[in-house]
Amino acid sequence: MSLVPVLLALVPVAALILLGTGLRRLPGFTSPDFWSGAEKLAYYCLLPVLLFSNVAEVSVAHVPLGRLALALVAPTVIVSLIIIAARRIVARDLPSFTSVLQGGIRFNTYIGLSLSVSLFGAEGGALAAIVAAVLVPTVNIISSLGFEFLRTGPSSLAAIVRTVATNPLVLGCATGGVFNLTGAPMPEVVDSVLSPLAAAALPIGLICVGAGLRPVSIRDHAGAMATSSVLKLLVLPGLTILALVLFDVPRTAAMVALIFQALATASSGYVMARQLGGNSDLIAALIAVQTLLMLLTLPLVLLIGQTVLG
Repeated sequence: MSLVPVLLALVPVAALILLGTGLRRLPGFTSPDFWSGAEKLAYYCLLPVLLFSNVAEVSVAHVPLGRLALALVAPTVIVSLIIIAARRIVARDLPSFTSVLQGGIRFNTYIGLSLSVSLFGAEGGALAAIVAAVLVPTVNIISSLGFEFLRTGPSSLAAIVRTVATNPLVLGCATGGVFNLTGAPMPEVVDSVLSPLAAAALPIGLICVGAGLRPVSIRDHAGAMATSSVLKLLVLPGLTILALVLFDVPRTAAMVALIFQALATASSGYVMARQLGGNSDLIAALIAVQTLLMLLTLPLVLLIGQTVLG
């Protein structure tokens, strides 16, 4: 893989994000209610349908699920522990810490799926759904535990389980996996309904990502933003490369896994911060800054990954 295919794959992603940023400033598109509705449509309906469709129809016989899951979860847990150990250094208060934690491990599913399909076609899309099925519950459990242990969110194990179990992305992956296990073909009439919904998920999601970007004051949270961004965009991908080599994950699956681990944090972190008492301004700043930095770091990370993984 050379730099050119990676950059070309980023072009439509960046273009749709910029389109959302531009639309947000046009008359008729400035209403927060409009974008809130679009985000809900993408997050609660379109993306779960896309994940369901990909997981339901993917053949996992050639994918070492156990090794792939370990190579994804282990680096995520390590980075989380680093942030926890350095809590007093990376954040000035507990709500800010929860945002640094989310910024260090979350990823933008829309961008991950889009890049995987662009670089590896249908196989990439199927593998991306599997990677998401592993990482979505992992980062939500860790993020929820961060709020739980710091007493800024739910106060019981049942609340954490409920938060993860009702996540629409988890539900999409889980129901797709159950359908896959039945071995039944997708009914044509069902496919005719799901296919256009799944096709709309990525463009609408990426446009919403762009619309959600906000001007930020780096000076207010410079240390926290630098720490979270370095861990997310450089350290986590580096640890993931080592884990993928250690667990001998096949090349294409490994590259898709690396794509997801090298992505900027996601807007779902902002939603969780707003709901559970985190520093929503800080996570919003992290989303904006990491999304811009990712355009520089992701191609380099993937080139290094290609060289190491073969």
